[in-house]
Amino acid sequence: MKVLLVIGTRPEAIKLVPVHRALAAYDDMETCLVLTGQHRDMARGVLDLFGISADIDLDVMEASQTLASLSARIMNGLSRVLADEKPDVILVQGDTTSAMIAGLLGFYAGCPVGHVEAGLRTGNIAAPFPEEFNRRVITLGAHWHFAPTVVAADNLRSEGVTQNVHVVGNTVIDAALEMARCMTPGKREIIEQLHCLNDPASKMILVTAHRRENIGPPMAGIAAAVAELAIVHPEIEFVLPIHPNPAVGAILRPPLESLENVHMIEPLGYDQMIHLLGKAYLVLTDSGGIQEEAPAFDVPVLVLRNESERMEGVEAGCSKLVGTDQSRIVTEVSKLLRNPIEHATMARRVNPYGDGSASLMIAEILRQTA
Repeated sequence: MKVLLVIGTRPEAIKLVPVHRALAAYDDMETCLVLTGQHRDMARGVLDLFGISADIDLDVMEASQTLASLSARIMNGLSRVLADEKPDVILVQGDTTSAMIAGLLGFYAGCPVGHVEAGLRTGNIAAPFPEEFNRRVITLGAHWHFAPTVVAADNLRSEGVTQNVHVVGNTVIDAALEMARCMTPGKREIIEQLHCLNDPASKMILVTAHRRENIGPPMAGIAAAVAELAIVHPEIEFVLPIHPNPAVGAILRPPLESLENVHMIEPLGYDQMIHLLGKAYLVLTDSGGIQEEAPAFDVPVLVLRNESERMEGVEAGCSKLVGTDQSRIVTEVSKLLRNPIEHATMARRVNPYGDGSASLMIAEILRQTA
C-alpha cells in the first residue's frame, strides 16, 4: 500500500514525521513524502532534525503571495503528483492550505484521505482564519478521521460524521517526547545564547505570538502586557522568538527591545523550542501546537486568544484562555507568579493530548482498514 503524506508547514512536519516513521517500519507500506513548500525552509528544518528527506518538493511559496494564488499553485503541483504517484491513501494533518487542497484533490480523485488531528473546532468559521474553514473542508471529504481527543471526536459526531472516527491522541506529543530525549547542536546553541537556561534558580516565561488574527491592536496588547510584566518582575526572564512575518516584529520590538530581561531572538528550530518548553516556568502563546506540547512538560499555558479549538487543555486545567487585553494578561500571569500553589495545580494536570503512541495507532489502523 502506498501512502502519500503531504506537508506544507513546520507544524505539519512535526506532527507527520512520527506517522511517517511508524508507516515506514512496515515492509508492506510504501511512503511518499511531499513538501509543498508553503513554509519550505521551516518544514525542511524539522525533517532534517529527524533525519528524513522529502521525496518531492513543490516549492510553491512566492513573496507577497495571497491565499488564492498559494492555493492555485498547491493545487496545480499536487495534481501532477497524484497523477504520477497514484497513491492508495493520502494523509494530511491539521488545517493548513496545503492540507485542505490535498484533501480536496483526494476527494476529486477518489483516493481515500486520512486526516490527522481531525475534529478541532472553534465554532467560528472566521477564527482562526482560514484554518477553521480548511479543517471543515477536509472533514467533508476524509475517509479516516484521526481525532486527538474525545472532544474532537464528539465535534465530528455532532456534524454527522460517525464512520471511521478514531481517538488516537495527538502525534505532536510523540514528536516532542522523542526530541526531548536527545541533545542537538541547536540546543547547545540556544543554551549558550540564553544564560538563564543554565541557572536553576532562574524563572523563564516563554512568549510566542504570530496568529494572523492577532496582528494589529491585539498583538500590541500582548506586547504592552509583556513590557509591563518585565518591568514589574525584573527577576523573571522573558524569551520571545520573533516570527518571520515582518508585521509581527514591527509590533513587538518597539515596546520590548530596550528591556534587559526581555530576550527577543530569531525564530527557533523545533529542537530549540522543545528545549525551551522543558525549561519554561510558564508559556504565553497564541500557537496551537504549543498549547498541546507544553502540558507534556508540566508547564502551564496562558492562551493569547479569545477562543481556541483546543479546549481540552482548558477543561483539563493545564491551560487558560486570557485573550490579548493587556490588563487581563498581566493579571493572570501575576497570579501564577505570586501563587506557587495555583501554578503547581495547573502544572500537575494530566495532559489530555496523549501519551506518545498516536502515530503507532494511526499506522496500524491504516494497515488494517485501507
